[in-house]
Amino acid sequence: MASLIHGSRHAPVARSRALAAARAAAAALGLWLCLSAASAQPGVRAMQAREVFPAATAAELAEAAAGGDAARVRALVAAGADPDARGARGITVLQWALYQRSVAGLRALLDAGADPARGADDGATVLQLAAMADDPQYLRALLDAKVDPNLTNTVTGAGALASALMAERAGNFAALLAAGADPGRADCMGNTPLHVAAKINEFGHALTLLRAGADPGARNAQGVTFQRYMFMSPDRLLNARTRSEREAAIAWLRERGVAVENAAK
Repeated sequence: MASLIHGSRHAPVARSRALAAARAAAAALGLWLCLSAASAQPGVRAMQAREVFPAATAAELAEAAAGGDAARVRALVAAGADPDARGARGITVLQWALYQRSVAGLRALLDAGADPARGADDGATVLQLAAMADDPQYLRALLDAKVDPNLTNTVTGAGALASALMAERAGNFAALLAAGADPGRADCMGNTPLHVAAKINEFGHALTLLRAGADPGARNAQGVTFQRYMFMSPDRLLNARTRSEREAAIAWLRERGVAVENAAK
């Protein structure tokens, strides 16, 4: 998972600073471990489980999960190892398995009773991290195991839909919606996935959320709807595709009698 987050089509406007800060907060733990463990370059020693999990039993369980050894995971948990053990920065063994790209380890830990709702110190759960991942198999494994698609960051209250949007993982975004993720779930600041999509100029995803039942009138802690952000970027800063997607979202609103708050110039 060398690249959890990347940018491509977002307009270079002032709000990008806040966006960058939000992305950094969401991905800080992931980048730390991805750089030091799962994505070590040739000649660079990968971080070991024992360096993250000081308790010997937790480190052993983390190693078994990383190796996809389901039988060993079961045996260790049966012998008393905590499937929800936490290590450096609050990372859980379940999250470690994801960082080590071990789908078998994820499944084994879930089968052994690991709680996917546990957040690291930054609040991110394994679901948010899977939603940001560059490979959809991790999210698919969680959803196949009936992990709640509405699990939220235990600090910010943000859901996995927001994580997928911020990381530009369109496939993960679609998979979460298909699994029943709430398109209107707000975080602690009142921002819904609609607000997030508008902030990053993902108007096609905003339209998808509207069609899925997101409330276009939902207001965040600043008292504004997603439209406040949808019209922040003038047309000249958007590419043709993004302009077209914004026009489609505007048309959807007008067709349903929703007042259009502003218009970009």
